[in-house]
Amino acid sequence: MPWIANEDAAIKAKLQGIFVNDTNAPVGGLPVEVRFRLPENELATATFPLITIERTRVEPDHQSEHRGTVILGYTPEDHADTDSHLATDPIPYLIEYQVTVYARKQRHAVNVAQTLSARERLHPRWAFLEVPQDGTVRRLEVAGGPEFTDGRDAQGKRLWQVDYLVHVSAELLDEIAVIEPVETVAITTHPLGQ
Repeated sequence: MPWIANEDAAIKAKLQGIFVNDTNAPVGGLPVEVRFRLPENELATATFPLITIERTRVEPDHQSEHRGTVILGYTPEDHADTDSHLATDPIPYLIEYQVTVYARKQRHAVNVAQTLSARERLHPRWAFLEVPQDGTVRRLEVAGGPEFTDGRDAQGKRLWQVDYLVHVSAELLDEIAVIEPVETVAITTHPLGQ
């Protein structure tokens, strides 16, 4: 089960579809590109505005952990959809992402930050992450940001930056057992005293 890949794809999909208004932009606005940060493909080749995502850590979430087998409330993507119940001993994980907005113009950085603060994006209280591969909705916590900074790139051009730190809950599933539904129950009764 590609548990980290699913969350990566879901966070990227959540941040896509943003446009900023600009006098020279086409009708509908200037699209904001979303991509994972690639060290070999730095900002020198980027078009702006841009959102980069970087997975900074993956670790067990011991505060959410409990021991024992549980019945899953969903069907993992590598299992056939079935009427049977699936049981496993899940290990909760926390996946941390650094989300950074880059823009050449301050108003573009602010427009993207405003859009990201909506409930369906990175709202500070109501954020969530839909993972379509298994049909779950995960907890998404905005642990930091937005933090606004400005600076210069390698060519000395001005670059506005907005940083977020995001935590996503995930589960690493151990062996999954199929619990078949009960079809018949045989009961033998004995009168008391006999």
